[in-house]
Amino acid sequence: MARIEREWNAEHEGTALASELHKVMVISHRQAKGFIDGGCVTVNAEVVDKHGQRLKVGDTIKVSFDPERTYEVIPPANKLQAGPFTTLWEDNHLLFVFKPAGLLTVPAEQGSEPSLADAITESYRRRGYKRFNLFIVHRLDKFTSGVLVFAKTPEALHGLKKHFELHRLQRVYCAVLVGELPENSGTLAGHLIEHAKSLKMSVAVARKGPGGGKRMPPGAKEAVTHYRVVERLPGHTVVEVRLETGRRNQIRVQFADRGYPLLGDQVYGVESPILDRQALHAELLGFKHPVTEEQVTVTATMPGDMVAALKTLRNMARLQRATTGVKGEENIFKPAESHGHKVKRVTRAKAFEERQDRPHRTFAAADGPARPRRDSKDERPQRMSGPAERPVRPRREEGEARPRSTSGPAARPARPRSPESAERTRRTFGSAERPARPRREEGEARPRSTSGPADRPARPRSPESAERPRRTFGSAERPAGPRREGSPDRPARKPAPRPGKPKPRKP
Repeated sequence: MARIEREWNAEHEGTALASELHKVMVISHRQAKGFIDGGCVTVNAEVVDKHGQRLKVGDTIKVSFDPERTYEVIPPANKLQAGPFTTLWEDNHLLFVFKPAGLLTVPAEQGSEPSLADAITESYRRRGYKRFNLFIVHRLDKFTSGVLVFAKTPEALHGLKKHFELHRLQRVYCAVLVGELPENSGTLAGHLIEHAKSLKMSVAVARKGPGGGKRMPPGAKEAVTHYRVVERLPGHTVVEVRLETGRRNQIRVQFADRGYPLLGDQVYGVESPILDRQALHAELLGFKHPVTEEQVTVTATMPGDMVAALKTLRNMARLQRATTGVKGEENIFKPAESHGHKVKRVTRAKAFEERQDRPHRTFAAADGPARPRRDSKDERPQRMSGPAERPVRPRREEGEARPRSTSGPAARPARPRSPESAERTRRTFGSAERPARPRREEGEARPRSTSGPADRPARPRSPESAERPRRTFGSAERPAGPRREGSPDRPARKPAPRPGKPKPRKP
């Protein structure tokens, strides 16, 4: 089919070329960019390859294209340089990939370096996903390799952020240190701070504050790293690192601060002829799935450059042993067993041996006769409770009273039940019955209780007009004090208020 050609002159100053094609030819922006990338557009008889080239008034624009052909947009160079990536595990919410060393996780603010996020987005676009959303959850250093996870849905992003904030996930790294650690395991705990000018991390040191106590500088964040030695090589130590917190450059900074930088770390350590980047690899990442709540654990094999570096160090160890004349397993590292762990292991072994040697428990001096097995259809024999068989308990009819149980050789006599109308007999406390207390009518005064063998005489009540007798404090009455003349009577002293709940104040 013949090609279609369109030609016109620009009418507005400073319009982008792609926008001009979109307005004049009534096509999508993507199709307009595809025409430009396909070399179908010329401005003043010159082929243009920039989408945003600004036009001047009177510029001649000519478009020549084949209507049966689809013109795709060529991705930027930084996305093409990222290259293919390896997918380790994927579902509708999460994507685990292997990040190679030397590749950024996300695009940098300044510069056009390739990144893993751009490569993943471009790969999905080519597979037919028009609107693919990739959410960044965490990052790895540019020269650190290993497993990395991305979220594909907002639900997964929200759940993963909670896991990382609460440290509810497993992160295992393999690192090669320069130097020989004296211990086999340990924990590095401290605070890290970022320097504004160099953007390098360092271990923060507590300083004296205005109040006199020591305080961490503002911006310092807690960092906790657990490690254990896996292999010892000449002048180097291979460790397995488990992160409790995920700060930037955490492993590199904490080990370098202690005096054991990572092999090949050019920022916090020194260059190495064995490896041209830091010997750090993220080999395991595991957590509970934020949507399905299933346990997901993904591992990544060690890359070839770190394998080659370890092989070189092991060859150096063999040469050193051969030069010094060491044979057998001498000077080969073996994880040491602590004294407490050894004591527990020996104690468990002894307890197990004693349990095996202990004779079986016997319940009688002589073995009783074996109980014959009965078929499912046979009637179960009556239980023998002594030399004679226990009599069969007769079944009682409905409504019949349950017989009383016997507590001795003779049956206990049943207590006779009295009719509802009869008065209940009083309980006796001694040889003689207590006399029944007479009931008092309504309004009748309650009789005084007796506190001894004889009734206490009732205190005579004085009329309201009579003067109250004075209280006696001893054998003789206290004489009344003389009253002052010409002065009014002293008011009666009010009793002290009892302690109680405080009264609320009036507003």
